[in-house]
Amino acid sequence: MTPSNRKTIFELVQIVDIGLLFASLGIAYVLTSHRHVFDLLNSLETRHPVQVFAATILLVWAWHGALRSCGFYRSRRLDGYLRETLDACSASSLCTVFSFIWLWAVSSTSRHVIELGIISMLFGILSFAALMLTHLLGRVTMAALRARGRNLRHILIVGTNIRANGFARDIILHPEWGYRLQGFVDDQWFHEKTSSAGTLLGGFDTLPSLLRTLPVDEVIVTLPLAAFYPQVEEIVELCRRHGIAVRSIGKFFGLDESKRIALVRGTIGSITLHDESWDARAALIKRLVDFAISFIMLLALAPILLIVAALIKFTSPGPIFFRQTRMGYGKRPFQILKFRTMVQNAEKLIAQVEHLNETQGPTFKLKNDPRITALGKLLRKTSIDELPQLINVLVGDMSLVGPRPLPLRDYQGFSEDWHRRRFSVKPGITCLWQVMGRSSIGFDEWMALDMRYIDQWSVWLDIKILFQTIPAVFRGSGAV
Repeated sequence: MTPSNRKTIFELVQIVDIGLLFASLGIAYVLTSHRHVFDLLNSLETRHPVQVFAATILLVWAWHGALRSCGFYRSRRLDGYLRETLDACSASSLCTVFSFIWLWAVSSTSRHVIELGIISMLFGILSFAALMLTHLLGRVTMAALRARGRNLRHILIVGTNIRANGFARDIILHPEWGYRLQGFVDDQWFHEKTSSAGTLLGGFDTLPSLLRTLPVDEVIVTLPLAAFYPQVEEIVELCRRHGIAVRSIGKFFGLDESKRIALVRGTIGSITLHDESWDARAALIKRLVDFAISFIMLLALAPILLIVAALIKFTSPGPIFFRQTRMGYGKRPFQILKFRTMVQNAEKLIAQVEHLNETQGPTFKLKNDPRITALGKLLRKTSIDELPQLINVLVGDMSLVGPRPLPLRDYQGFSEDWHRRRFSVKPGITCLWQVMGRSSIGFDEWMALDMRYIDQWSVWLDIKILFQTIPAVFRGSGAV
């Protein structure tokens, strides 16, 4: 995402980390002073409460800067445990210095500096333990999921030299890294052993079509940047339009085998040519929220779901649910689940009504579609037909908020590569398009709203869209 026009994508992760730091400071005070933590609040005896508030804001800002400068909010997919431990140690040390300054600034002048130093040092130990425990727990969880084929990053390697071959073999040997090799792109084989690790999919000129048809999350460039600068520049621009990260592997692959394996962890991605993807930890937080809310809503809405299912079954022949293949995250197809609102053979009858399409672009929308049943009109008007998609959210194919998933037929009609950047995030049940008019909005404006969501994503934007969805549903604005 563009740094100049977006909020931080790590909001919830930051809140948890700052909370851990405040908890560590409170525990350190209790253990050192043998007093209740509320005594610390009462001991803030500066002349003006505004000064205490301002100092605390500065402390939070300093803590956040320390964590960020030590790499806490970047992807650690390939980092070693030693690297993460050293980063956590550096971060907690910086936070300890800032905490001592804050304690000295807001405490009474009678409090001895040595006592403040002891509190700060104990805080440093506790904060290091807390940060390491939570982040290593998240790391182990993500590694276990990747080793079982979850949270995978599909990659294309541009180049077939010895560096490409080495990295391809490494990701095969380390499934916990979570990379799945789609193949190589190069005008010819430059290393005879590369074919053992993957398949040559085509030359440089085939890359645009490969990015349109294959699930690709990252493009790894192993070409010498100086010699292939024009080609790399074109690759970066193409991937930017698709919302795909581009990274360049350094020349450490020229070292001997034992050193190469040690260096690849933490070095891949050190040269990032383009990356607008969301951080893995932020995506994990979003996933946990999606899971919790969808689970609760499915339980709460179970009676309504059962009643609607019975009404569909008794009012028209055919299945209760409508299943259709939609294009999901990273151009990965999945089966979307909705209450059936049309006659049983609606998909086969689309050719008879396709000429009545009321939208621009590749999508198909028809307000008075003759294939819709009487009950289906009510379900669509109230968006009740969308409720089974909570199951898609629960299993991880969708999110509560995100660009609406499109049928394969609509995706195949895309004419602009920048439209495909919407697949760089998970599709959602609701989105900006949903709350700003739905079918009354033109295709190009719809795509622009999706880009706006991706570029400006934040936790608070998701919350805002969720709350705006409720009145939009009651108004039935743009529903078809």
